[in-house]
Amino acid sequence: MIKFFRKIRQNLLSEGKNGKYLKYAIGEIILVVIGIVIALQINNSNELRKEKNEEALILSDLKEDFIATRLNFIETIKNQERVILRSRDLIDAIETQDYSIHPDTIREYIRTGAFSHHREEAVMGSYDAIIGSGKTSIIKNKELLNVLANFSSQYKAGFEDESKSDNLLNLMMTASKDFYSALSNYGLRNTIALKKDYTLKEKEIAVKNLYANESFLAYLLQKTRWETIRVIYQKNLLKSLNKVLYQFNFNELTPEKELIRRYSGIYTYKTIEPNIKSWNNITISYANESLYLIRPDGREDELVQFNDSLFYVINWNLMLDFSSTDSSTHKLLIQFIDRDPVGYEKVEN
Repeated sequence: MIKFFRKIRQNLLSEGKNGKYLKYAIGEIILVVIGIVIALQINNSNELRKEKNEEALILSDLKEDFIATRLNFIETIKNQERVILRSRDLIDAIETQDYSIHPDTIREYIRTGAFSHHREEAVMGSYDAIIGSGKTSIIKNKELLNVLANFSSQYKAGFEDESKSDNLLNLMMTASKDFYSALSNYGLRNTIALKKDYTLKEKEIAVKNLYANESFLAYLLQKTRWETIRVIYQKNLLKSLNKVLYQFNFNELTPEKELIRRYSGIYTYKTIEPNIKSWNNITISYANESLYLIRPDGREDELVQFNDSLFYVINWNLMLDFSSTDSSTHKLLIQFIDRDPVGYEKVEN
């Protein structure tokens, strides 16, 4: 093809047809430019297709990681709630000197409460890889990038450091030398080949020593307060994580706009014997991309979504479970960590 065009140029020059040659040269240049433009368009199209494929793969990996992280967080929060409840039970037993509680129950309070705590673990491999490779520009959803950055910053801030819990646990372990052996977990003692089986009398003596141990109680009070602070942080972290999954239209989370239509409103108490007499009516409102529980005294408590209908109050141990009946009656079940659930019905306009 190149030889063909060269021959045409030579013929035009040899025949002295300079005007035709000029027109031909311009035409040839135009053809070359058109060829270059087409080649660039094809190349750009290929690059865009590669970017879209890479973006789809990155988004898929991110979604998978954050779904796994969400499961970890929910399990951790549930475990932390149990730690707080069991620790409170133990504090109540010590402060009231309640010897009616069986020593084996006290042992469980110690094992799953006083001597336990849980840490949230986020799966950050995909996000860290994107940051490390400098490929954040591939993700076109800027809102997703913002919520990812906010979550990462919050998670890596270091508040979830367990060092304070570990330090308080070590202090309690040291203070428990007069009663721990008899009240230690059976499975643990078998694991470390301790063969002695303590009698009920020995366990009762251990409980008495526990109740008389002021140092242990002081450390337990501190640790319970600290675990309460940690679970508040964990719930806030879950809320930040939910904002990431909202961007993926995760089907286990109600879209934020849908929250307003479905749950906002006034709920009235419907059970005969209220556990919370001052809460005859409560309000669920929506503001700043969050649901809030408004008590009769006007105090607002922010909620975090666990799934399509289950929410936790962030700053204290209270769970809200929304539901609907066949007659479209909207119901709300409020569950305190250490009380029976309380039922409400939505007041329809």
